Amino acid sequence: MGQSPLRLETDAPRLSIAGAGAGKMRDLLSMAVAEAAGMRNFILDPRGEIASVTMVNFAVAGSHAYCWNPVGMHDLPQHAMQPLDILKIESPQLHADCKIILESLIPISGSASGKYFELRAQEWGGAFMKMLVERDGEVSFPSLYRTINAIESNTGEWPDILEFMLSSSMESVRRCAGEMLAKQQDSAREFGAIIGELYAYLSFLDDPMLQRALEKPRASLSATCNPAQVATWFLNVPVEYVSIWAPVLRTMFTVQMLYKSRAPSSPPVNMIIDEAGQLGNFDALLRAFTFGRGAGVRAWALFQDAGQIKRNFGPTGLQGFMGSAALRQFFGVRDYETAQFVSSMLGQETLEYDDTLRQAQARQAKRQAAMSMLTGNDPLSAAQSLRHNAFLETHRTKQARSLMTPDEILAMPEDRQICFVSGKSLSPILGHKYPYYQRPEFAGRFLPNPYHSPLDSVSIPRRWGTSQAKVITETVPRKFAHFPQYDAGVWTYVHGYRPR
Repeated sequence: MGQSPLRLETDAPRLSIAGAGAGKMRDLLSMAVAEAAGMRNFILDPRGEIASVTMVNFAVAGSHAYCWNPVGMHDLPQHAMQPLDILKIESPQLHADCKIILESLIPISGSASGKYFELRAQEWGGAFMKMLVERDGEVSFPSLYRTINAIESNTGEWPDILEFMLSSSMESVRRCAGEMLAKQQDSAREFGAIIGELYAYLSFLDDPMLQRALEKPRASLSATCNPAQVATWFLNVPVEYVSIWAPVLRTMFTVQMLYKSRAPSSPPVNMIIDEAGQLGNFDALLRAFTFGRGAGVRAWALFQDAGQIKRNFGPTGLQGFMGSAALRQFFGVRDYETAQFVSSMLGQETLEYDDTLRQAQARQAKRQAAMSMLTGNDPLSAAQSLRHNAFLETHRTKQARSLMTPDEILAMPEDRQICFVSGKSLSPILGHKYPYYQRPEFAGRFLPNPYHSPLDSVSIPRRWGTSQAKVITETVPRKFAHFPQYDAGVWTYVHGYRPR
């Protein structure tokens, strides 16, 4: 395709599989997010690179950008979020929402011995959530964690909690409370096993830093569904914490989908999930691929290899993602299983070649047939042999071959990618990919990457070579002072490319 950018305008899901260090952020996500700054977005951004590099684009687009950033990465804003704020006592979907959220918090492992306890933990956790909504008017992750910790602590709170649940206006809460009381008295071992499941899946909440990021919110996930103001939520989580905090990240994704489903007339929400394989078993993501399009959700998941999908979603999970995605993109493939999978998707081609040995044998047989006619043998039989071997003498052999073998895919240059696009009558695409800082159409639209120097200037591609432009940090103008990304009172942009 040369230097022509490839873009796909679709509401259907997208799937990218690229190995570690393949340049997902540098060659793909940076430009995709910059172009989507004027849209509604929910972006899992491990390491905080995407937000750091693309932030200036949101001011240009007049879009609010929120950063859930518990550890304070790269001087990005630290906006608290309360993902359970969707649970309201007056909501007719309260019970269904609790069930869906608990499925994200406590996924079923598939173990025959553990399934019963996981299902009971889901129901008990839902009962605690509904009790807190009824008692306090809301529930947050820290309040849920404190409630469960009270069960076996010496604070004396547990009897009061159980008494309130037994008198709840909700039948499911009363039933679970009665079950808890009976099991605690008569089957302490079973009671402990169920509570142990809750402890195990909520243990990540013992971090005070994380608790602070989940209370007193700056904004809600519903901000992305506000028709009057474009907004984006970044989830800036150190990559080493993604698997630890996976339950809360899965819940945020689920709640974002729920908010969008309640606002079907609002513009679509792009849900970009980098390092999706670190989130574990995640049915909500698969549902976003299969049903999200109808709800206005544009899901885009990025995995490191096909094996991550199989490990998290089972043997049929890979087909579920592949069958629903309009774009299936592969680059930087590092493992043989994924390379073999891509090779089989590409299919085979038919090659023709001259088999010199067979052609020489046919030439010799043709001469013998001609001689046999001169020596008095059956002329009809000799003529047939002559004609047959004359054909074989010039015939080219055909052989099926993989369009690209697994070895060729593993050895593919780092600046190449393979794309499969559905619904456009296109053959597989072997394309190039380029770093964002080499694309002239994005000049001045990217800030320094916090992991790569220099941090005070950026490269600007020119017609002939590149030049360096200084990065300016100054007091934010009044026009942009109310934008949440500039809560600190300063903003940063590239000299010569100041947002207007």
